[in-house]
Amino acid sequence: EIKSPLRNRYSHPVGRTMQLRPTLIEDFKTLVAEQGMSEDTIIIKKNKGECVPGEQVTPEPQIQRARRNVVLPAPEEGSGDDMPIFRGPEACKSQPDSGPCFGMLQRYHYNSSIMACQMFTYGGCMGNQNNFGTEKECLQSCRTEAACRLPMDAGPCKVFTDLWAFDSAAGKCVSFKYGGCKGNGNKFYSQKECEEYCGVMMRNGDDEFLTVN
Repeated sequence: EIKSPLRNRYSHPVGRTMQLRPTLIEDFKTLVAEQGMSEDTIIIKKNKGECVPGEQVTPEPQIQRARRNVVLPAPEEGSGDDMPIFRGPEACKSQPDSGPCFGMLQRYHYNSSIMACQMFTYGGCMGNQNNFGTEKECLQSCRTEAACRLPMDAGPCKVFTDLWAFDSAAGKCVSFKYGGCKGNGNKFYSQKECEEYCGVMMRNGDDEFLTVN
C-alpha cells in the first residue's frame, strides 16, 4: 500500500463516508506515476470513496462435497486397469498378492505346485504379475507342457461346459465336461489349442508316432 499525504489531505476527520473531490483522482494518478506504477493498477472503490492500487480478486470458495466410499465393479477382461503388466513365465511362480488397496475383485493366480489356476481376492491396485481376470487367461499365460500328463479333472462344480484335455493313454485330445471350477491345467478351450500344445498321436497304417509342435 502506498503511504501518501494525499490520504490526510483529502480525508474527512469523522467517519468514512467522504466524497472524492474531482482533483483527487488526478493527484493520485500523479503520485502513482511518481512511484513507477501504471495507471492501469488503480481501482476506484466507489462504495468507499477510496483510490487504491489494483488488487487481485479473491475467488469464491468452492463447495466441497462429502466423499463416499464405493466398491468399484471388477474391470472387464483385458482392460488392464491398475494391473501389473505380465512379464512372462517367471511371474507365474509368484504367490498371490492382494495389494494394499481394499477392493474385492475376484481374480485368478497360477499355482505352480498343482499346475492349476485358483481364485483369490485382489484389492484393486499394485500386487504382482501373477494376477489374471479369467481362468482361461491364467492357463494360457502360465500352463506348462507338464499339464498334458495330468488326468482329466472335471472339478467339483456342476456348471458344465465342453472343453478339451489331452488323454495321455490314448495319445490324443478328447472332449470332456468341465464343471466350471477347480480342476487342473489339462484343460483347453478348443481341440486345436490342445493339439498345438500337447501334440497328438497320428495313425498312419500300422505305424504310430507322436507329433509335438
